[in-house]
Amino acid sequence: MFNNIEWNKPEKWHIGLSAESASISERIVRILFFTGFTAICAQIAFSVPWTPVPYTFQTFAVLATGVYLRRNDAFASGCLYLLLGGLGAPVFAQGGDALIVGGSLVASGGYLLAFPLASAIVAEGLDRSRSKGIAEIKAQLICWFTAMIPVYIFGTLWLKYSLKTDYYRAYELGLEPFLIWDFFKIIIMAFVTTKIWSYSKNE
Repeated sequence: MFNNIEWNKPEKWHIGLSAESASISERIVRILFFTGFTAICAQIAFSVPWTPVPYTFQTFAVLATGVYLRRNDAFASGCLYLLLGGLGAPVFAQGGDALIVGGSLVASGGYLLAFPLASAIVAEGLDRSRSKGIAEIKAQLICWFTAMIPVYIFGTLWLKYSLKTDYYRAYELGLEPFLIWDFFKIIIMAFVTTKIWSYSKNE
């Protein structure tokens, strides 16, 4: 079913985690692995007084999912993560397990909803650049920063309605405080991938 709708990736790609030859069972295991990785990174979190949204390593895991899985698999991993949280598993930041609590929207809900899309954008972007032989660090950075756009948009809009505030205040609370933090995580991701990923087109 999956093979009929996915973008064709090179046979060797990202240390073999998403090779075309992978079986359905292997891909399911990898989807589960990155779902769990996202849940673990969500627990690396801390709160600060200037924003109701906690600082976490979730987006690091979301970007990593797009780097090391195929597009649809990356999207599926993000959706599974949301499903587990919706079913009550404490997989969100600081043990959270819901997008709506007490009839009110959780402040970070918009970011969470954008995670599957962000992972898919990274995977698709790297697929296309890789197939053209240009998947060097510059291409990676473009994909990662592009993937953060829907996260910021969904997150800021959700925060506006959850706090019943205006757009500028939502920007001050939900986007501005995280720009440097997310840049830091992207730099870490760049360091990791350059250490374990060969950029040779015919690897």
